[in-house]
Amino acid sequence: MKVTAVLLAAGKGRRIGEKKQFIKLKGEPVFQYSLNTINKVDLISEIVLVLPEEDIDRVKIFSFKNVIKVPGGRERQESVYNALRSIESTDIVVIHDSARPFATERMFIDGIKNVKSGWDGSITALKARDTVKRVRDKKVVQTLNREELYIVQTPQAFDYKKVLDAHEKAVRDKIFGTDDAFLMEKYGYSITVNEGSVLNFKITTKEDMILANCLAKGKTPF
Repeated sequence: MKVTAVLLAAGKGRRIGEKKQFIKLKGEPVFQYSLNTINKVDLISEIVLVLPEEDIDRVKIFSFKNVIKVPGGRERQESVYNALRSIESTDIVVIHDSARPFATERMFIDGIKNVKSGWDGSITALKARDTVKRVRDKKVVQTLNREELYIVQTPQAFDYKKVLDAHEKAVRDKIFGTDDAFLMEKYGYSITVNEGSVLNFKITTKEDMILANCLAKGKTPF
């Protein structure tokens, strides 16, 4: 079965003040860390790299696998849809946010294997460790059962035709989700989980970038 990776690196850097995918970690841009990991996964044969349109021509790619550059959209969901439509033919697609530079090969492999075994999709997720409460208007209204709660990460692997179908229906129905699994769930597809890691965090703030720099340099952050 052919597997294609979609690496999302089209963010505008609104929260951190600059495009975090291009910030250097130990001499390499953030997005290159995920690209390096994907390169090591033998199950993946090609990569769709989604970039800001204005950066497509200037970004240098270091990869021994076939890489297709695709312009991103205004939001993440549109960027993924652009990437999916650019793929000529594949069986499984693995979608990953480049702002998570410490995802491991195992996360990609486990997700792909779950889809190969018959699931419509597989999400990297971390079992909740803390008590989680639902709050409305600053009032606690419910304590949720943490045994059923997972913190969702990427990579996420899907049957290509099915995730494309979910995205097309979402465009038609004007449905927006924070991840691709949400759209799959919305349209009745079966999703399972594969194990994540606390180190597979998403760089969102300047504090996250400090932590990422420490990890990249092999230093203790505290």
